[in-house]
Amino acid sequence: MEHPVSEWHLTAEQARNMAEKIKNVEVLNTLAKQEINLTGGEASQNPDIVEICKIFQTITPHVCLHTNLDILSEKSKRWSRLVEIMKLNARVDITLYPTAWESSQKLFLEKMLKLQNKLIVNVVYESLLDLKNQIGLLQNFFQEKGIAHVTELLQTYSEKIATLTNEHPNCDDKIFTTHMGDIEAFASKPDFIFGISLLPAFNVDKNGYRGMTSLPFPRDKYLIGCPAARGSIDIMTIQQNGEMTPCCDVGNLKCQPKFGNVLKDSPHEIMERMETSMKVLASGIKKNHENLKSGKAGMQVEEGIPPYCS
Repeated sequence: MEHPVSEWHLTAEQARNMAEKIKNVEVLNTLAKQEINLTGGEASQNPDIVEICKIFQTITPHVCLHTNLDILSEKSKRWSRLVEIMKLNARVDITLYPTAWESSQKLFLEKMLKLQNKLIVNVVYESLLDLKNQIGLLQNFFQEKGIAHVTELLQTYSEKIATLTNEHPNCDDKIFTTHMGDIEAFASKPDFIFGISLLPAFNVDKNGYRGMTSLPFPRDKYLIGCPAARGSIDIMTIQQNGEMTPCCDVGNLKCQPKFGNVLKDSPHEIMERMETSMKVLASGIKKNHENLKSGKAGMQVEEGIPPYCS
Protein backbone atom coordinates (compact mmCIF):
# COMPACT_ATOMS: atom_id res chain seq x y z
CA MET A 1 0.00 0.00 0.00
CA GLU A 2 1.10 3.56 -0.62
CA HIS A 3 1.23 5.94 2.33
CA PRO A 4 2.02 9.66 2.60
CA VAL A 5 5.73 10.41 2.57
CA SER A 6 6.92 10.69 6.16
CA GLU A 7 9.14 13.50 7.39
CA TRP A 8 11.16 10.71 8.94
CA HIS A 9 12.24 9.38 5.54
CA LEU A 10 15.96 9.63 5.00
CA THR A 11 16.73 12.01 2.13
CA ALA A 12 19.37 11.48 -0.55
CA GLU A 13 21.26 14.52 0.73
CA GLN A 14 21.32 13.10 4.27
CA ALA A 15 22.53 9.78 2.86
CA ARG A 16 25.40 11.53 1.04
CA ASN A 17 26.44 13.24 4.27
CA MET A 18 26.22 9.96 6.16
CA ALA A 19 28.26 8.15 3.53
CA GLU A 20 31.06 10.72 3.63
CA LYS A 21 31.21 10.62 7.43
CA ILE A 22 31.16 6.81 7.49
CA LYS A 23 34.14 6.73 5.12
CA ASN A 24 36.09 8.93 7.55
CA VAL A 25 35.36 7.01 10.77
CA GLU A 26 37.35 3.79 10.73
CA VAL A 27 35.04 1.69 12.91
CA LEU A 28 31.98 2.74 10.88
CA ASN A 29 33.75 2.21 7.56
CA THR A 30 34.82 -1.29 8.62
CA LEU A 31 31.28 -2.22 9.65
CA ALA A 32 29.75 -0.68 6.54
CA LYS A 33 31.99 -2.68 4.22
CA GLN A 34 30.48 -5.87 5.68
CA GLU A 35 26.90 -4.82 4.93
CA ILE A 36 24.58 -1.82 4.97
CA ASN A 37 20.96 -2.70 5.67
CA LEU A 38 18.29 -0.15 4.71
CA THR A 39 15.45 -0.89 7.09
CA GLY A 40 13.13 0.66 9.65
CA GLY A 41 9.49 1.40 8.95
CA GLU A 42 8.98 0.44 5.31
CA ALA A 43 11.98 1.58 3.32
CA SER A 44 10.30 1.06 -0.04
CA GLN A 45 7.93 3.94 0.83
CA ASN A 46 10.85 6.35 0.58
CA PRO A 47 10.80 8.08 -2.85
CA ASP A 48 14.59 8.55 -2.61
CA ILE A 49 15.40 4.94 -1.70
CA VAL A 50 16.90 3.96 -5.08
CA GLU A 51 19.26 6.94 -5.04
CA ILE A 52 20.08 6.24 -1.38
CA CYS A 53 20.97 2.67 -2.32
CA LYS A 54 23.34 3.95 -5.02
CA ILE A 55 24.97 6.34 -2.54
CA PHE A 56 25.70 3.62 0.01
CA GLN A 57 27.00 1.34 -2.74
CA THR A 58 29.90 3.78 -3.02
CA ILE A 59 30.98 2.43 0.39
CA THR A 60 30.24 -1.26 -0.10
CA PRO A 61 28.67 -3.53 -2.71
CA HIS A 62 26.88 -5.29 0.13
CA VAL A 63 23.74 -3.18 0.45
CA CYS A 64 20.38 -4.74 1.27
CA LEU A 65 16.87 -3.50 1.95
CA HIS A 66 14.13 -4.97 4.09
CA THR A 67 10.47 -4.92 3.05
CA ASN A 68 7.17 -6.35 4.21
CA LEU A 69 6.33 -7.00 0.53
CA ASP A 70 2.71 -6.12 1.24
CA ILE A 71 2.18 -4.75 -2.26
CA LEU A 72 -1.09 -4.86 -4.17
CA SER A 73 -0.05 -4.01 -7.73
CA GLU A 74 2.89 -4.25 -10.11
CA LYS A 75 2.15 -0.62 -10.90
CA SER A 76 2.89 0.35 -7.30
CA LYS A 77 5.72 2.84 -6.87
CA ARG A 78 6.99 0.68 -4.04
CA TRP A 79 7.36 -2.31 -6.35
CA SER A 80 9.05 -0.20 -9.02
CA ARG A 81 11.60 0.96 -6.45
CA LEU A 82 12.28 -2.59 -5.30
CA VAL A 83 12.80 -3.69 -8.91
CA GLU A 84 15.30 -0.87 -9.48
CA ILE A 85 17.15 -1.78 -6.28
CA MET A 86 17.41 -5.45 -7.27
CA LYS A 87 18.70 -4.38 -10.69
CA LEU A 88 21.47 -2.55 -8.83
CA ASN A 89 22.42 -5.97 -7.40
CA ALA A 90 21.38 -4.97 -3.89
CA ARG A 91 19.60 -7.70 -1.93
CA VAL A 92 15.96 -7.34 -0.92
CA ASP A 93 14.91 -9.31 2.19
CA ILE A 94 11.42 -9.84 3.61
CA THR A 95 9.54 -10.59 6.80
CA LEU A 96 6.88 -13.23 6.29
CA TYR A 97 3.34 -12.09 7.19
CA PRO A 98 0.80 -14.95 6.97
CA THR A 99 -2.09 -12.49 6.68
CA ALA A 100 -0.50 -10.96 3.56
CA TRP A 101 1.01 -14.14 2.13
CA GLU A 102 -1.74 -15.19 -0.28
CA SER A 103 -2.90 -11.68 -1.14
CA SER A 104 0.50 -10.21 -2.03
CA GLN A 105 3.69 -11.67 -0.60
CA LYS A 106 3.60 -14.99 -2.44
CA LEU A 107 3.05 -13.37 -5.84
CA PHE A 108 5.72 -10.73 -5.43
CA LEU A 109 8.22 -13.16 -3.94
CA GLU A 110 7.88 -15.17 -7.15
CA LYS A 111 8.72 -12.03 -9.10
CA MET A 112 11.63 -11.22 -6.79
CA LEU A 113 13.25 -14.59 -7.40
CA LYS A 114 13.40 -13.77 -11.11
CA LEU A 115 15.44 -10.67 -10.30
CA GLN A 116 17.79 -11.79 -7.51
CA ASN A 117 19.50 -15.03 -6.50
CA LYS A 118 19.75 -14.41 -2.78
CA LEU A 119 17.19 -13.87 -0.02
CA ILE A 120 16.84 -13.76 3.76
CA VAL A 121 13.38 -14.32 5.26
CA ASN A 122 12.55 -13.20 8.79
CA VAL A 123 9.93 -15.33 10.51
CA VAL A 124 8.38 -13.63 13.56
CA TYR A 125 6.37 -16.17 15.53
CA GLU A 126 3.99 -15.91 18.48
CA SER A 127 3.83 -19.65 19.25
CA LEU A 128 5.30 -22.94 18.09
CA LEU A 129 2.15 -23.64 16.11
CA ASP A 130 2.47 -20.24 14.43
CA LEU A 131 6.11 -21.04 13.60
CA LYS A 132 5.13 -24.44 12.20
CA ASN A 133 2.50 -22.87 9.94
CA GLN A 134 4.85 -20.17 8.63
CA ILE A 135 7.60 -22.68 7.88
CA GLY A 136 4.94 -24.68 6.03
CA LEU A 137 4.10 -21.70 3.82
CA LEU A 138 7.74 -21.29 2.84
CA GLN A 139 8.31 -25.00 2.35
CA ASN A 140 5.33 -25.32 0.02
CA PHE A 141 6.42 -22.25 -1.92
CA PHE A 142 9.98 -23.40 -2.56
CA GLN A 143 8.84 -26.94 -3.27
CA GLU A 144 6.50 -25.60 -5.96
CA LYS A 145 9.42 -23.63 -7.38
CA GLY A 146 11.56 -26.76 -7.50
CA ILE A 147 14.36 -25.25 -5.41
CA ALA A 148 15.44 -28.49 -3.76
CA HIS A 149 18.20 -27.32 -1.42
CA VAL A 150 15.91 -24.73 0.18
CA THR A 151 13.03 -27.19 0.43
CA GLU A 152 15.32 -29.67 2.19
CA LEU A 153 16.42 -27.09 4.75
CA LEU A 154 12.83 -26.06 5.44
CA GLN A 155 11.83 -29.73 5.72
CA THR A 156 14.41 -30.12 8.49
CA TYR A 157 12.95 -27.12 10.31
CA SER A 158 9.44 -28.46 9.81
CA GLU A 159 10.26 -31.89 11.24
CA LYS A 160 12.01 -30.51 14.30
CA ILE A 161 9.22 -28.04 15.05
CA ALA A 162 6.54 -30.69 14.50
CA THR A 163 8.24 -32.90 17.10
CA LEU A 164 8.16 -30.05 19.60
CA THR A 165 4.52 -29.14 18.95
CA ASN A 166 3.53 -32.79 19.38
CA GLU A 167 5.70 -33.72 22.36
CA HIS A 168 6.55 -30.41 24.08
CA PRO A 169 3.92 -27.85 23.03
CA ASN A 170 4.61 -25.71 26.10
CA CYS A 171 8.38 -26.04 26.06
CA ASP A 172 10.67 -23.30 27.31
CA ASP A 173 13.31 -21.49 25.29
CA LYS A 174 16.10 -23.79 26.50
CA ILE A 175 14.31 -26.93 25.29
CA PHE A 176 13.51 -25.21 22.00
CA THR A 177 17.11 -24.12 21.43
CA THR A 178 18.50 -27.52 22.41
CA HIS A 179 16.05 -29.38 20.19
CA MET A 180 16.72 -27.16 17.18
CA GLY A 181 20.41 -27.83 17.75
CA ASP A 182 22.91 -26.64 15.20
CA ILE A 183 20.47 -26.56 12.30
CA GLU A 184 21.80 -24.35 9.52
CA ALA A 185 20.34 -20.90 8.87
CA PHE A 186 21.39 -20.92 5.22
CA ALA A 187 20.90 -23.15 2.19
CA SER A 188 23.45 -22.24 -0.44
CA LYS A 189 23.96 -23.28 -4.04
CA PRO A 190 25.67 -21.26 -6.82
CA ASP A 191 22.30 -20.43 -8.37
CA PHE A 192 20.50 -19.39 -5.16
CA ILE A 193 21.36 -18.52 -1.55
CA PHE A 194 18.57 -18.64 1.03
CA GLY A 195 18.70 -17.60 4.66
CA ILE A 196 16.09 -17.82 7.41
CA SER A 197 15.94 -15.99 10.74
CA LEU A 198 13.52 -17.10 13.46
CA LEU A 199 12.47 -14.22 15.72
CA PRO A 200 10.15 -14.65 18.71
CA ALA A 201 7.45 -11.99 19.04
CA PHE A 202 7.09 -9.74 22.09
CA ASN A 203 4.38 -7.73 23.74
CA VAL A 204 5.04 -3.99 23.76
CA ASP A 205 3.52 -1.84 26.51
CA LYS A 206 1.74 1.49 26.07
CA ASN A 207 5.04 3.33 26.45
CA GLY A 208 6.62 1.34 23.66
CA TYR A 209 8.80 -0.88 25.83
CA ARG A 210 9.30 -4.53 24.95
CA GLY A 211 8.41 -7.23 27.49
CA MET A 212 11.03 -9.17 29.43
CA THR A 213 9.66 -12.43 28.04
CA SER A 214 8.71 -13.47 24.52
CA LEU A 215 5.23 -14.63 23.51
CA PRO A 216 6.22 -18.20 22.55
CA PHE A 217 8.30 -18.71 25.73
CA PRO A 218 6.56 -16.67 28.44
CA ARG A 219 8.35 -18.39 31.36
CA ASP A 220 11.84 -17.34 30.29
CA LYS A 221 13.59 -14.00 30.53
CA TYR A 222 14.70 -13.21 26.97
CA LEU A 223 18.10 -11.56 27.36
CA ILE A 224 20.16 -9.90 24.64
CA GLY A 225 23.93 -9.94 24.76
CA CYS A 226 25.54 -6.56 24.14
CA PRO A 227 28.99 -6.82 22.49
CA ALA A 228 29.50 -3.05 22.78
CA ALA A 229 29.42 -3.28 26.58
CA ARG A 230 32.38 -5.66 26.26
CA GLY A 231 34.34 -3.37 23.99
CA SER A 232 33.32 -4.80 20.61
CA ILE A 233 31.13 -2.96 18.10
CA ASP A 234 29.66 -5.58 15.77
CA ILE A 235 26.78 -3.56 14.36
CA MET A 236 25.70 0.07 14.24
CA THR A 237 22.18 1.30 13.64
CA ILE A 238 22.01 4.83 12.25
CA GLN A 239 18.60 6.45 12.54
CA GLN A 240 17.21 9.01 10.12
CA ASN A 241 18.24 11.83 12.46
CA GLY A 242 21.84 10.58 12.46
CA GLU A 243 21.86 9.17 16.01
CA MET A 244 23.82 5.94 16.34
CA THR A 245 23.30 2.92 18.61
CA PRO A 246 25.39 -0.31 18.48
CA CYS A 247 22.34 -2.56 18.34
CA CYS A 248 20.04 -3.93 15.66
CA ASP A 249 16.88 -3.45 17.75
CA VAL A 250 16.65 0.20 18.75
CA GLY A 251 12.91 0.61 18.32
CA ASN A 252 11.47 -1.16 21.34
CA LEU A 253 14.67 -1.52 23.35
CA LYS A 254 15.05 2.24 23.77
CA CYS A 255 18.71 2.09 24.74
CA GLN A 256 19.69 5.58 25.87
CA PRO A 257 23.50 5.84 25.46
CA LYS A 258 24.22 7.31 22.04
CA PHE A 259 27.36 6.78 20.01
CA GLY A 260 27.37 10.14 18.30
CA ASN A 261 25.46 11.68 15.45
CA VAL A 262 26.81 10.86 12.01
CA LEU A 263 25.13 13.93 10.50
CA LYS A 264 26.27 16.47 13.07
CA ASP A 265 29.41 15.27 14.86
CA SER A 266 32.98 15.30 13.61
CA PRO A 267 34.86 11.98 13.36
CA HIS A 268 36.78 12.92 16.52
CA GLU A 269 33.56 13.71 18.41
CA ILE A 270 32.03 10.39 17.29
CA MET A 271 35.01 8.42 18.61
CA GLU A 272 34.84 10.28 21.93
CA ARG A 273 31.10 9.57 22.25
CA MET A 274 31.68 5.91 21.47
CA GLU A 275 34.32 5.57 24.16
CA THR A 276 32.16 7.29 26.77
CA SER A 277 28.98 5.40 25.89
CA MET A 278 30.69 2.00 25.96
CA LYS A 279 31.59 2.66 29.60
CA VAL A 280 27.97 3.65 30.34
CA LEU A 281 26.73 0.45 28.69
CA ALA A 282 29.10 -1.67 30.76
CA SER A 283 27.97 0.03 33.98
CA GLY A 284 24.27 -0.37 33.20
CA ILE A 285 24.56 -3.99 32.17
CA LYS A 286 26.46 -4.80 35.36
CA LYS A 287 23.44 -3.45 37.28
CA ASN A 288 21.10 -5.51 35.09
CA HIS A 289 23.01 -8.65 36.09
CA GLU A 290 22.72 -7.68 39.76
CA ASN A 291 18.98 -7.09 39.38
CA LEU A 292 18.50 -10.48 37.72
CA LYS A 293 20.30 -12.21 40.58
CA SER A 294 18.33 -10.34 43.25
CA GLY A 295 14.90 -10.94 41.73
CA LYS A 296 14.51 -7.39 40.40
CA ALA A 297 14.51 -8.28 36.71
CA GLY A 298 12.82 -5.61 34.61
CA MET A 299 13.88 -2.66 36.76
CA GLN A 300 15.12 0.32 34.75
CA VAL A 301 18.64 1.48 35.61
CA GLU A 302 19.81 5.09 35.59
CA GLU A 303 22.21 4.48 32.70
CA GLY A 304 19.20 3.94 30.44
CA ILE A 305 20.16 0.39 29.47
CA PRO A 306 17.12 -1.84 28.78
CA PRO A 307 16.67 -4.40 31.57
CA TYR A 308 16.97 -7.38 29.23
CA CYS A 309 20.38 -6.40 27.84
CA SER A 310 23.24 -8.40 29.29
